[in-house]
Amino acid sequence: MKCEVFFPQKSANHRLGLNMELFSRHRLLPATRAARGRLVAGLCVGLLVACGGGQSGGDAQGSGAGASMARDSDTPMTEAQALQAGAALNAKSLQDALSRAQTLPATSKVAPGDVAPISAYAQGEVSRKAVGRVSVFRFYNTGTGAHFYTTSVDEREQVYRTAPSMSPEGEAFYAASAASTGLSPVHRFFNTQTGVHFYTISEEERVSVQANLPQFNYEGVAYHASLVPAAGFKPLYRFFVRNQGVHFYTASEEESLSVQANMTATHQYEGVGYYVMDAACASPPCGSTGPNRPRVFIALHGNNQLADNASLDAQWTYVRQNAHGIWGNNANISDAQSASLIRKMTTRNLITEYPVPSGAAAWLPLSAFNNLQVLYPDLDQSLNPEAIAFYTSDISRWNGRTVAQAEAIYTNPAASATRRYGGVYTGWQPQNFDPANAKYIYNNPNALMAFRSSKGTFIECPLGACTSGKLGEAFRRAIRETHVRGRPFIWFASNSGSPGWLAAFQATYNAVATEGLWRSEDVIAIVNYGGVYPKVPEAVGGVAADTSTGLAYWALQQRAAATP
Repeated sequence: MKCEVFFPQKSANHRLGLNMELFSRHRLLPATRAARGRLVAGLCVGLLVACGGGQSGGDAQGSGAGASMARDSDTPMTEAQALQAGAALNAKSLQDALSRAQTLPATSKVAPGDVAPISAYAQGEVSRKAVGRVSVFRFYNTGTGAHFYTTSVDEREQVYRTAPSMSPEGEAFYAASAASTGLSPVHRFFNTQTGVHFYTISEEERVSVQANLPQFNYEGVAYHASLVPAAGFKPLYRFFVRNQGVHFYTASEEESLSVQANMTATHQYEGVGYYVMDAACASPPCGSTGPNRPRVFIALHGNNQLADNASLDAQWTYVRQNAHGIWGNNANISDAQSASLIRKMTTRNLITEYPVPSGAAAWLPLSAFNNLQVLYPDLDQSLNPEAIAFYTSDISRWNGRTVAQAEAIYTNPAASATRRYGGVYTGWQPQNFDPANAKYIYNNPNALMAFRSSKGTFIECPLGACTSGKLGEAFRRAIRETHVRGRPFIWFASNSGSPGWLAAFQATYNAVATEGLWRSEDVIAIVNYGGVYPKVPEAVGGVAADTSTGLAYWALQQRAAATP
């Protein structure tokens, strides 16, 4: 377990609470709710002294301000004394580090872990030299109101798959995984009485906790952060929750100001805990430099005419050459027509859609989805089965089923590479992400785990229906919940059957783009149910036409414009 701390909520009105679920996972809680309450109440004082702080430049080991937290007699510190000592220690540690940085000559040679000259912080040198940047990932516990932070990808996946009440909120901030110039270690303790981890950047506080709190097991360094404000860093703000006896932190200035303005009765502001990185790399943009617009797939369904009529090929040349793949919902289209349509495409990534089996019906064998590869050897050599997506809006269909079962069948490494899928996706309706709807995915733990365990998510939404309102909110909630795990999101854009399809498509596309939600690995699959909507031309005078290929043409143009 890593980075288990208490942070403020999304808004000032969320309550804060201890993470009982994680306590229970360690089997450290009494059996009854009343007993658990007494245990937590008794632990509040202990929590105060282990929730952050700073250090005095790295040359003090258990002396100076840190010693003020040690008890001078057998009389235990009161809650107020512990709070005051912790806040004062933190403030003094930061001030001492800043003073030290200001007095060091700019040419000073500094060892990793030591405070650097102030110029190194101001000019971004400390940020540039940071080693092994890691994301600190945040979950919100909907049951307790607490937050859970982790730097571990494995732990993040475990929590996501096994703890339905832990709602993922994405990357909160960044830290360094190794020592470097100007950064100090953030120490981690494990409280054996609560199952909760605590952190401090202060060497003095570390020594004091080890000397005075035997229930705190020292587990080493969690990550590295800065005691000194610096370019490329931002403050981690510290509060004390009076009614719960715990600290919480936030790296969001907006959230900090909201808490200070609206929650002063319960939340006492204690200043900056320390400074964390505000980007995943020293010189943003970080990571992939690909376009922040989705890929475009053409659905087999409804495009029979494009498969059978070679005379139309010249009217959708750009789409055929630039689309990123094929959506294999091949209802109402023959294998021969499917093969003909796929052969017209330059890029042949395939995502196959199929319903989640109902009742006790068995999963179909992998061979059931290999007809095209078996019948047409040329496709067996050129198709790339990217994923198979199992769709249902009936959340009860996942009762007794898991994505792991599907993965064992459809991603079987023993199968030929051209006949096995790269991953299992799950498909839903936007209503499944509306908290007010009976089909809300969080109402069924099995469905929720299927969604969270899948390697990608697709949502079917008719054009224009998910632009705004409740469906629009649910649609974007599904996108965010998919992206926080780094998974691709697919919009299955089904036609409304009325004119003005392009405008409706653009409205939804742009609404998502305005919120910055599209990712380069996302997909828009354009389907023409029943083939009732015009298919060609893709463009008239270089402008996208109000046709099914026109939608694809416009979306491909958007991605091309966003490509560096």
